[in-house]
Amino acid sequence: MEQSSRGRELLSTGEAARREGQPAAARAAFASALTAFRAEGDLAGEAHALTCQAQIACDAGDLDWALRDQAEAIALYRRTGDGLGLAQALRHAGEMFLAQDRLANATATLHEALDLYRADIDTPPLAMAEMLRSVALLATALGEREAARGYWADARARYAALDPLVPGGKAGMAEADRQLAALA
Repeated sequence: MEQSSRGRELLSTGEAARREGQPAAARAAFASALTAFRAEGDLAGEAHALTCQAQIACDAGDLDWALRDQAEAIALYRRTGDGLGLAQALRHAGEMFLAQDRLANATATLHEALDLYRADIDTPPLAMAEMLRSVALLATALGEREAARGYWADARARYAALDPLVPGGKAGMAEADRQLAALA
């Protein structure tokens, strides 16, 4: 089902509020979008609104709340069959688990996300670079230096291949270079 125009409007309002540093307004808009999507039975819109709410919670440092919303979004993405949406939601959940030092959870979610991204020919190049960054951070946290080096090298190459106008490419290369130097 296509997202309702009201739900899309509320998501845009929330995203603008988040960019402007207004988390309360963003949270309210995302909650209203979620309500609109639920009323229509729009699972894809509902999942997207949940991931937006999770980001607000993550921004506020409330990873438990963020993970609850993210888990609900993951379940919805599984139901809708949206592989790339599922992969992105899993990656974000994995990063939250990593931030909480819940390495077993991070490993399961990040590797599932990596498998989904690798299996989808339409994976955006920046999304794949960011995915490799996430598993490189995980490998580093697990003390798997060789694996971390491999993931960082792959991520760096993918960041370097991005159009110079794509946000994050140069910063991604610089971070990869720092991490590779630290692992040398």
